[in-house]
Amino acid sequence: MDQGIFFGLNKLSLQIVISLSMLFCPFWMTEAAVAEEKQNQDIHLEEIIVTAERSEKELRTGDVDVEETPSDVVVIEREAFEGKMETVSDVIEKEAGIQVRQTGGLGSFSSVSLRGSSSDQVMVFMDGILLNDASGGGVDLSTISLGEVESIEVYKGSAPINFGASSIGGVINIKTRRAEKRFSANAGVGYGSFNTRSAKGFINHKPGKFDYLVSADALASDNDFEVLNDNGTPLNPDDDRVESRNNAQFGQFTLLGKAGYDFTHRSRLDFMTQWFSKDQGIPSWNNSAETETSLATDRSINTLKYTHDSLGDLPVNSSVQFNYSRKEELYDDSEGHIGLGYQKSAYQTDRYGGSLFGEWMASWHTVTSTLDLTREGYEAEDQLNDETTNSSSRDTVSLGLQDQLYMLEDSLLVVPALRYTYVKSDMTTQGESWGDPEQHSEDSQDYWTPQLGVRWAPRAWFTAKSNIGNYVRQPHFYELSGDRGLLIGNPDLEAEEGVNFDLGFTVSTQPHSKWLPHLGFNATYFQSDINNLIVIVYDSRGIGRAENVEGAEIKGIEAGLNADLGRYFRMVFNATYQDTNNLNPNPAFYGNQLPGRWRQKYLARLEARYWQLKLWTEYQLKGDMYYDTTNLLKAENQKILDAGLSWMWDPFLLSLSVKNIQDNRYEDFNGFPMPGRSFFTSLSYTY
Repeated sequence: MDQGIFFGLNKLSLQIVISLSMLFCPFWMTEAAVAEEKQNQDIHLEEIIVTAERSEKELRTGDVDVEETPSDVVVIEREAFEGKMETVSDVIEKEAGIQVRQTGGLGSFSSVSLRGSSSDQVMVFMDGILLNDASGGGVDLSTISLGEVESIEVYKGSAPINFGASSIGGVINIKTRRAEKRFSANAGVGYGSFNTRSAKGFINHKPGKFDYLVSADALASDNDFEVLNDNGTPLNPDDDRVESRNNAQFGQFTLLGKAGYDFTHRSRLDFMTQWFSKDQGIPSWNNSAETETSLATDRSINTLKYTHDSLGDLPVNSSVQFNYSRKEELYDDSEGHIGLGYQKSAYQTDRYGGSLFGEWMASWHTVTSTLDLTREGYEAEDQLNDETTNSSSRDTVSLGLQDQLYMLEDSLLVVPALRYTYVKSDMTTQGESWGDPEQHSEDSQDYWTPQLGVRWAPRAWFTAKSNIGNYVRQPHFYELSGDRGLLIGNPDLEAEEGVNFDLGFTVSTQPHSKWLPHLGFNATYFQSDINNLIVIVYDSRGIGRAENVEGAEIKGIEAGLNADLGRYFRMVFNATYQDTNNLNPNPAFYGNQLPGRWRQKYLARLEARYWQLKLWTEYQLKGDMYYDTTNLLKAENQKILDAGLSWMWDPFLLSLSVKNIQDNRYEDFNGFPMPGRSFFTSLSYTY
């Protein structure tokens, strides 16, 4: 990366530190009454499906007020997917700048890319708890059930300091459902193509100071859709045959429980526990009917949080949270159908964490500070040879400081922020299966990552935003020590470092015309410069090894248009165009597009509403993606047409949808076909 960029960031970091130091003095003298008035103000919004504005639901200490952030954020409320047989991947992929890749049908591994990043560079949180493991590989979105989700926040590029970690791609924050001041319950069932079944239930009660909720969700599918098997000879069509997908079935179950108690109107205790279990088959490259390879995943997340607002007469809100999570995976390829040789490996990840959050709300600025401590242990066991192949741990300390400065009668918001992160890793690996002796290594690193955001809203209908920041990603254990016999470790890897920049604007008007009651438009330019980019290089045997290369430069434009056409119609359109240039000095790679990223992506959606009936149709186009770093294997452009309807007959909600109407066959990952045309229906009841 250009030295001028790093010099500029160091200068920016110094300026932010000086700014924050100067601002710490006057905020102690701010009037408490002004802050409490600002904190408790009511906000009423027009009901829309997807918005970057705060909803009427309660905003608690530690939450990001998306109205008061310069970050480029998209918020998807539950109303957008209520009652539908959709996944987190289906929902977020409809937004500009977001790409999702799947290894097959429903329930298959799903990775997400934000603005050309890799899935490893995207941090995924659930209620503020980081789901990314030090073991690595990115978060599999198929392990998150929509039944428990209240809203999804996607921060592209820059993320507020509220999140203890941020990365080059950005942050996805999954907010689960919260208890409301009433009794409510609902239940639903669904059925669809390939023997897909779903069932869900939810109950919520808040009789007084105590409240609780329970949410359960089950989903399963045979995934026996038709695929074209070329028998590994793509140049010889004579041996091609159409057959059902084998060993792609899955079943998963999610249970969420929450309980809370309001000691006073200022202090509250919350407890949350979530359990997820999934069993899935892994198809072989030749779609053999004899393949019995499987992956079983069990995950639990537990948190205890205490919140106290307005300490005494001071406008200070604070919270302390403790969390523990455990993930167990069992990969069984005992017959050697998938990888090299026979494998049966168990993986266990335990994470202990604690965090402190505090904010001082003054009349003209808000200072936020965070402290996050995490201890993560990881073990991999070869159950066929009864030996531990990896025993590693990682300790992380993260400090954050942010100030929100309101200027020009609140039309200008300037948000400098600074993170300090300390990471210590301890790894012991046993590589005898690949001919390597036991290795032990220790490493510690610390980083200062400044960022600066600006939001300018001179008119109610116009808002401009810009962000710049430095971000770091530590190598994961699978990159450092290898994984499942298909990846050789590289303990000499260095951390990726990146600089993100974006500049955009939003126009939202109310023309007061019965033919065009609402019109909105937004556009954003983004750029990411990545140094020490980690890539996987494969040899002739198909064995990969993680290596650092010079870096990459990503540039792109996002745009979106939404309009209400009369009383009954709504139109949505968004577009993304990006260049992901590989800066590896090797002539075979330099200037190539990074693999797995679509250069262009477009979506058009039309909705028609009448009474309690809604009809919709949606068209997506994705183009120009390569499977490999040499850009020799080009993916086929995807053109997908979906449609559906929903009918609300209180208290029932009926939804019908058909996906991939044209029955086109595509592969997000080379050799992993996805379904053609499919149908789904669901019925839910709310009390």
